[in-house]
Amino acid sequence: MLRAKLLGIAVLLTLTGCAHIDDSGFNPTNWFSRNTLVILDTNNEPPSLIPKNRRTVVIDNRSMVTSIISLKIDRSPNGVIVRAIGITQTQGYFNAELVISSISNGVLDLEFRAQKPTALQVPSTIQSRQINVAYFINQADLFAINSVRVTTATNAQTSNW
Repeated sequence: MLRAKLLGIAVLLTLTGCAHIDDSGFNPTNWFSRNTLVILDTNNEPPSLIPKNRRTVVIDNRSMVTSIISLKIDRSPNGVIVRAIGITQTQGYFNAELVISSISNGVLDLEFRAQKPTALQVPSTIQSRQINVAYFINQADLFAINSVRVTTATNAQTSNW
C-alpha cells in the first residue's frame, strides 16, 4: 500500500513538472522547431523582407503588332470580353496579348503585343499573318471604364459598349 502511494506521488510530481518543461530546451519536441519572435510595426503587419525603396520593373520584349483590323466588345455575365484581330509583319508571331498601357478619363488603353519568331520568316498572305487575342474586364472595373482603345504600331481602334 505504501508503495502504491509513493508511486502515485512520484507520477503526480512528474506530471506537474511537465508544465514547466514544455517551453524549455529539455523537451525533445522543442529541439528542432524553434519559435521566432516577429516584431510588428505600427500597422500590425510583419516587417517586409523587400526594401521599401525597391521597385519592380517588368521588361516586355514583345513588339507591337503591325496593325489592327478588328475590335469587338462582347458582354458576358461577369463583365465584357475585348476581342481584337491584328496583322503581323510575317508569319510565326506567338505569345500575343493585350497589355494595359494606361487608364485615363474612362478610356482603357491596351497595347497589342506579340513575340517575334526566332527563325527567319517570309511575308505571306494576310490570313496567315492574323493573330486573335482577347482581354477580360470584370464588372467591378467597368464602372471606371467607358471605352477601350487598342493601339498597334501603325494604327489604333476605339470601341464603346
